[in-house]
Amino acid sequence: MSDSADRILTAATALFAARGYAGTSLQAVADAAGMRKQSLLHHFASKPVLRDAVLASLLARWKDVLPRLLVAATTGEERFDAVLGEGVRFFDENPDRARLILRELLDRPDHLQALLREHLAPWLPLVTAYIRQGQDSGVIHAHLDPDAYVVQAVLMAVTHFAVGAVPGAVTANEPDWEPRRLAELRRLCHDALYVRPMG
Repeated sequence: MSDSADRILTAATALFAARGYAGTSLQAVADAAGMRKQSLLHHFASKPVLRDAVLASLLARWKDVLPRLLVAATTGEERFDAVLGEGVRFFDENPDRARLILRELLDRPDHLQALLREHLAPWLPLVTAYIRQGQDSGVIHAHLDPDAYVVQAVLMAVTHFAVGAVPGAVTANEPDWEPRRLAELRRLCHDALYVRPMG
């Protein structure tokens, strides 16, 4: 993908996340990307095409990265740390990604479901298979529903970054609040999965 197309996708991600799809014009995306609208249309022929490209670019990263992480790790907890760590890095480097996914979940759930099936279906069985192996060996809670767990864990991570500093208002903006929130997200995901609580 060209640098211009990357700039367009980055600008569109930020604007769609902040204003919503309906509240964002192609001209606004072009302005934010530092180009003329006609140049944007050379890369993305319409606003719906641009929206689909933005979402596909977010999901494609997981399709590429997750199988590699799962294969590289040698234990279940290493896989847990690798996948959760990648999720944290992915959303932390650009929280607009989480905000956009949350907006799409609320505004167009059917369309997002179709994209998730298209882009994530190949690796989701890998994750749930690892969970079932852990259940068979007694390391992971036997009553846990692998598919539902993955969905809930992803939703918690997306929500964590999408709402950003808002929960900090409850704690009077304590300086260590974000690391504490991240540590608690990790503990919740870990302890819901593994029989042995996180040490």
